[in-house]
Amino acid sequence: MRADAGASLRARRRFAAADCWHSPIVIPKGRGAAILAGFGGRPALALLCLVLGACFGDPELRLPAVPSGDTEVELTASLQVLHDAAASAPASGERRGELAMAYDVNGFHERAILVYGQAAALAPEEVHWPYFRALLLARINADHAGALAALADAITLDDSYVPAWLAQGEWLREVGRAEEARAAYERAAELGAGSPASHGLARLLMDDNRMAEAVKLLEPLSRQLADPRIDALLARAYRASGREEDARIAAARGSGATLSMQWIDPRLTKRTPYIAGFSNLLQHAQSMIQAGRQKEALEIAKSLVADRPDDIAAINTLVWANAALEQFAAAQAVLRDALRRYPDEPRLHQMMANAYLQQGDADSARHHLERVTQLDPDNARALEELGWLLARNGRADDGIALLERALDSGAREPKQVLYRLGLLLGAKERWAEAAVRFRDAGRINAAFTMAHVHLARCLAEAGDYDGARSALRWADRIGTHAPARASARRRIESLQEGEA
Repeated sequence: MRADAGASLRARRRFAAADCWHSPIVIPKGRGAAILAGFGGRPALALLCLVLGACFGDPELRLPAVPSGDTEVELTASLQVLHDAAASAPASGERRGELAMAYDVNGFHERAILVYGQAAALAPEEVHWPYFRALLLARINADHAGALAALADAITLDDSYVPAWLAQGEWLREVGRAEEARAAYERAAELGAGSPASHGLARLLMDDNRMAEAVKLLEPLSRQLADPRIDALLARAYRASGREEDARIAAARGSGATLSMQWIDPRLTKRTPYIAGFSNLLQHAQSMIQAGRQKEALEIAKSLVADRPDDIAAINTLVWANAALEQFAAAQAVLRDALRRYPDEPRLHQMMANAYLQQGDADSARHHLERVTQLDPDNARALEELGWLLARNGRADDGIALLERALDSGAREPKQVLYRLGLLLGAKERWAEAAVRFRDAGRINAAFTMAHVHLARCLAEAGDYDGARSALRWADRIGTHAPARASARRRIESLQEGEA
């Protein structure tokens, strides 16, 4: 079949070569615009390129070679199939687009940018190709001017797609075209963009040093939506406005912000079926679990474990997907099988302990956590969980010692370990030591309301009523956990009245 197709293609090329000098050149609207743009709008040069392309094969449409070398065999094979399909249908924008999507989602971004451009030229009516190309130009190459040009083509084809307007606003801001960016964000808001549009408009206000207006826009947004990216931006606006204490609280809430404000982009799901190769599929499954799409992740993880039953990362992902779906019996079945093969793998014992804790089986969980600390004595997570488990089962001193070791071993969330230490020390009425722990937790995260509330109670128990009220005022400023704040206030008043 492929040989016949190749012969037919060669015959068409021979016909074109024999006849092209005598035939009128007709430039298709979409592809012609793309080619003219590529040659700086010089029609003669573009026309010559088209003539040569018709006769000898258009270099602008030449497919890049499929990557090899360090690439996984399965991924190379998948890409080769799509490459061959595009090569056998040189006029098909759809085939080019499929190949471009495969390059895109599997990390071959420069190839994807090139082939998306080819697909857009061959199928000027298809919105996905210029849109996906625009996203890559901005994200991978930081080519915002090129991205805006490609995005303009996509918006011309569909001017009601919210993520496109949000992207246009972001990129226009990056290149200093503030008024156009504002118009794009306002158009997105009209179409129902909500918080991402407001976030973008606030950034424009801050660029213009209009901090009070930015705060006015962001404060209600922060109350409505618990997103660290909003709080991180609000912290900057507070600080620039001289509101340092509010800035500290907002900065603590926004400390987890690692990305700019994102938005749901349904078009991206079109690329998902083209993810290939063990490593890429594994990463995709883990990303889907984090995004709340556990059922889809579970099916991928099952296939990965079936393909490589001894791969620890695949086993971890399968267990994670089952646990996220609260299918703890299934997760434990996978772990039991894995532990028979890898009895000294700390991660497997850690996950088994987590599964037992979810079921309320503290004794079995303790057994596996103890095994982790034997195999990996500096495993901070296991030390913390084992210490907290022992303390809740009446072994407070052992628990405190393990939590201290967790801190020394570099706990991932030291504020949480400090908070737990404060609770355990407070339960033993070691008020001064407990206060130190709660104060340290509050210093790490100024928005940690309960650390400030418990600090207030410890200080009051130790007789420091002014310090207690100061800590409680900070908790009141944060504004959460109203019942706990009210209870602490009553306790402070009761203790002070008892001394009067």
